[in-house]
Amino acid sequence: MSLSRRKLLAASVVAPVVLATQPSWTADTDIASPFDGETVRQKAQELARAPFRPRTDPLPPELINLDYDQYRAIRYNPIQALWHGEGRKFEVQFFERGFLFTDRVEISEVYDGIAHRLRSHPDMYKYGQSKPPTAPGSGFAGFRIHAPLNRADYFDEIAVFLGASYFRAVGENQNYGLSARGLAVKTGSSEGEEFPKFIAFWIERPDSAAKSIVISALMDSPSVAGAFRFVFEPDATTRCDVTMTLFPRIELADV
Repeated sequence: MSLSRRKLLAASVVAPVVLATQPSWTADTDIASPFDGETVRQKAQELARAPFRPRTDPLPPELINLDYDQYRAIRYNPIQALWHGEGRKFEVQFFERGFLFTDRVEISEVYDGIAHRLRSHPDMYKYGQSKPPTAPGSGFAGFRIHAPLNRADYFDEIAVFLGASYFRAVGENQNYGLSARGLAVKTGSSEGEEFPKFIAFWIERPDSAAKSIVISALMDSPSVAGAFRFVFEPDATTRCDVTMTLFPRIELADV
């Protein structure tokens, strides 16, 4: 099953908190593996061939039981953004785990045909009134993409992936609307709706002249595994072209 060339219109500008530290991505990138156009499809197919296994990634004790306000107060340090200061038209910031977003998602940067797993560190965030984790590596809950959109000298938030298979995008001078979902399963079913989750992302490093950014995602659920490819092109009307391939574990009657 394939879906392509889906247009999304949504927007928001979230003002980052500027902190004074230096990026540490070289130290936080420590797992590498080959990556090409078939990598995510193969991973999804392998998942679908095996029984579904719920992911169990315990939260650090400092991040357990955060309420909305405590989680909202956690701010990413924009100096730590992926590609910050490299002269590219895109940067990526990450979300700490906690509150409703406890699942850990693997995130890798792809360049020169190699996927480099990114590692989290408490220095990436300002925790407000909450205590930062005492040990590094709690993992990421999701990420957001920034690019100059409304002004040439400011990196606006142009897209975000956070929670289950939800994502949304930003258009010039707009506010956020509804989120899109990678897949809805058993909506309205008496058995209860199923919420597939993106469990891993691969973010391709754009060159300095690139006007779009490419993200691949691996989705999993009890009923289906899936491979996704997103191409975001921010502009007055931000466009997101989506291609997906699904590998069902069961007969998908309620998709």
